[in-house]
Amino acid sequence: MRFILLSLAIAVGVVPTVLLAASFSDIPKGSSLSAAVEHLVTIGAVSAGGTFRSSEKLTRAQAVKMLIVATVKDAELQKITSSTFTDVSEGAWYMRYAEAAKMRKIVASSAAFNPDGSVSKAAFLKMLLLSKKIDSSLSFSDIRLPLSSDLSNVSEWHYPFFRYALATATTAATQDGLLSPSREITRGDAALLIYRFDEYAVGKRAQALLSQTESEIARVLRLLDDGKIQDAEYASTRALLSARGALTSHPNEAIVQGVLKIAKGFQSLVFSYKAGRDRNAEDVIKYAKEAYAAAEKAEAISRSLEGVARRMQTIAKTMAEEARKVENSKK
Repeated sequence: MRFILLSLAIAVGVVPTVLLAASFSDIPKGSSLSAAVEHLVTIGAVSAGGTFRSSEKLTRAQAVKMLIVATVKDAELQKITSSTFTDVSEGAWYMRYAEAAKMRKIVASSAAFNPDGSVSKAAFLKMLLLSKKIDSSLSFSDIRLPLSSDLSNVSEWHYPFFRYALATATTAATQDGLLSPSREITRGDAALLIYRFDEYAVGKRAQALLSQTESEIARVLRLLDDGKIQDAEYASTRALLSARGALTSHPNEAIVQGVLKIAKGFQSLVFSYKAGRDRNAEDVIKYAKEAYAAAEKAEAISRSLEGVARRMQTIAKTMAEEARKVENSKK
């Protein structure tokens, strides 16, 4: 069965791009990294001038500075005069940041700090959320479903951090649908992750979340069309998280409320498709009905979602009708 989805064309408080003056010679004004790097300069995480070296691997020393300067006052940092880490000297530029991170349990209380060590994406997300005092184990905790082929185990230690990061548009899946938790990140990656999180914290990531939801829904349909049901399920969960994050940020926006219904409906379509694969006609009908009802609610909430809602209903109706034919043929 071939599925077609027209653009949701959704927007909430779209803010025009502002071209900031470049603080670094290797970060062109208006580039994808420009706003993120300028944000780091603003919060004191890096000093302007020279080069930023965005493609260089992030070190643990650099990571703790980027995270600590925005959360710990300089007066408090100055009170730290020695290190409890065996590999951090008192004169090291990162000594106070490393100790502050340890005190706040952003890094482990181990003997060595390993300042020049690389940082995985999973480790940095954990450090970032802990530095912001976010309990990711409680946020969106009702959703415990696989997120990607490289994060399919919901018991993984980093699962809650990625769940929260997806729900805040701090991160997104790659074109291949991967989250890459073990990938060593660069300085540019860190800048983007911090910037996106801070933008969400002040209510500026709603449009990104809605766009992310739309992208994942389109991915769901492509994957179902290719018969890749498991990958479609991953994408549907990511779409649901993005929509939930948008609602948490903008609970009174009708378009956001409606998009959440759409996301739930597409998740039901995936479940219906899985039931069809397993030759369970009863569940095909059950989930198709859920999708159809979700589409009705979405359209009632926001007329701008009429197009995608009607298409979801068409798919659900077709699947239910085919399942009923199968059931009748067995009588």
